[in-house]
Amino acid sequence: MTTSLTGPAGLTPAELRVATPLVHGMTKQAIGRQIFLSEAGVATHLNSVRKKLGVPGCSLAVLVHTLLTARAVPPPATSQLAPDYTPDECKTIRAIAEHTGSRNIGAAIGVRARDVCTEVDAVIAKAGVDSAHQLVGLAHVWDILGDRAGDPRGAFTSSITGTL
Repeated sequence: MTTSLTGPAGLTPAELRVATPLVHGMTKQAIGRQIFLSEAGVATHLNSVRKKLGVPGCSLAVLVHTLLTARAVPPPATSQLAPDYTPDECKTIRAIAEHTGSRNIGAAIGVRARDVCTEVDAVIAKAGVDSAHQLVGLAHVWDILGDRAGDPRGAFTSSITGTL
């Protein structure tokens, strides 16, 4: 029996089953093992999610950012504190979250496309995570990205007042 119920952003239960662990930093291969689906099956669901969210062809990092911005899945839970990122490093994280491809990320942060990997690898390593999409998920939790990024009042005050 097929269900027509959909979650936030119109995602089906199957799409949510792959999108949620992706936001929490899992690889497509690990997600497939967890839910007994081939890596190609996971990729098919993620491509469907991309289309529904209006970001076909985007990177996993951009997809994670889009899912969290749309509140389609819950952010990852972590007790890990945010590294002491510089403003330039925060700019790099935002570029990873908003742009696909070295050329576009490089243009956003003002470096040559061939130097983007060095910049991206540095912010990933500083967070102690394995991938750009995992970093983007945590960056939302740390308020580096999202509605309250850079808000000196912080998440708690903003959620109480409902204003920014």
